[in-house]
Amino acid sequence: MRLTGGMSVRAKAVVAAAGTVTFAIGLCVLALVLTLQQNLRESAKTDARKTAVSVRDQLSAAGLHPGEPVVIMPDKVFIQDQAGREVSPTAVYKELPRKVISPGAEITGPPPRATESITTGSTYRVKVNPSTTALDNAKRLLLREVAPAAAGLVLFVAGLTWLLVGRALRPVAAIQREVTEITERDLHRRVPVPGARDEISRLARTMNATLDRLHQAMTRQRQFVADASHELRSPIAAVRAQLELAMARPHRTDWPSAVHKALRDTERLQAVASDLLLLARLDAQEAPPRSPVDLAALTAEEARRHPDTVTVTGNTADATAVVHGSRVQLSRLLTNLTDNARRHAHASVSLTVHVHGHSVELAVDDDGPGIPEADRERVFERFTRLDHARARQDGGTGLGLAIANDIAHAHGGTLTVHTSPTGGARLLLCLPRAGSG
Repeated sequence: MRLTGGMSVRAKAVVAAAGTVTFAIGLCVLALVLTLQQNLRESAKTDARKTAVSVRDQLSAAGLHPGEPVVIMPDKVFIQDQAGREVSPTAVYKELPRKVISPGAEITGPPPRATESITTGSTYRVKVNPSTTALDNAKRLLLREVAPAAAGLVLFVAGLTWLLVGRALRPVAAIQREVTEITERDLHRRVPVPGARDEISRLARTMNATLDRLHQAMTRQRQFVADASHELRSPIAAVRAQLELAMARPHRTDWPSAVHKALRDTERLQAVASDLLLLARLDAQEAPPRSPVDLAALTAEEARRHPDTVTVTGNTADATAVVHGSRVQLSRLLTNLTDNARRHAHASVSLTVHVHGHSVELAVDDDGPGIPEADRERVFERFTRLDHARARQDGGTGLGLAIANDIAHAHGGTLTVHTSPTGGARLLLCLPRAGSG
């Protein structure tokens, strides 16, 4: 890893391919040498035994006269007497009587020497050394012919790998150039996707999908900043205008009324700032302290805040309506849903809690005009107000449902819009029940 740490992918591929081929060739040559060496040694042993038998046959030939010449191979054949001393073939031949040696004399001796024992008045041992000429020639042939061919093959594989990997990585270079040129102002640009369906193509598609999400997040952030600036500018401008008007005519100003109006705009300004800070924490996915929360009891508490307009249906003492999450955030979610329903209801708001298997459902119904199906997704966008029910004078910041939706998702749940049985809107919260796995 240290040796290849600074190498490019192309160089690493070449090193890996060349190393693999070298290792494979080395194993093949080693196996060839061992097999060839074994076969040549066995062949040499067989030739040595044949030579010993030939010497024996010559010594045992009928009509052999003392001193008669015998065809042998002096560089391979050695004759020893009983004491182990080497003697010349001529001395042995002089001692051999006529027809005294049995043609079936036993050949003895361990490899690599083949031995022929001949029994006469004196006992002699014929030893023949196996020839190593063929083995030496084979080794020289391998060194002279196979080694250059193996080196050429390794170089060929390395060059071919360099070319093929370079061609395969060409789209990566194009992707790198495009990503390098993309800035926060060019998030609409995308990297080129190769035509081949390989890992690089999947990487390019993944990067484009990531750029899509970044583009959407950046667009959403810019819109959020613009909307937040607009929402904050309105109460600030109103407060400033009221104060400037009061200071311009201090003796003719109704100070209690001016202070009341400024306080009302300040409260609105504080509400918007508080909502923006909460959304920032939700966007950062900060994990608040979590504990078991009784959603039925939380609903009963919310209903007690508005006893004239909010009623609770269902069993508020249901011990199974427990979810795992942040009590503060879930209370904020329920408050936002209730306040939204109260602003649009004609007379009443109903809160209902049900337990369905592994989930807990909270329905908030109102008897107002309802939400058209075309706007049921848009109402969860930040600073969204429907023309017929979302005016600023109604007191909403345009962030209530967006905050509620983000809190629901942060707790692994969903928040959807339906039609209420009373004719208005139903906002249905679904959360996983605590202890349901």
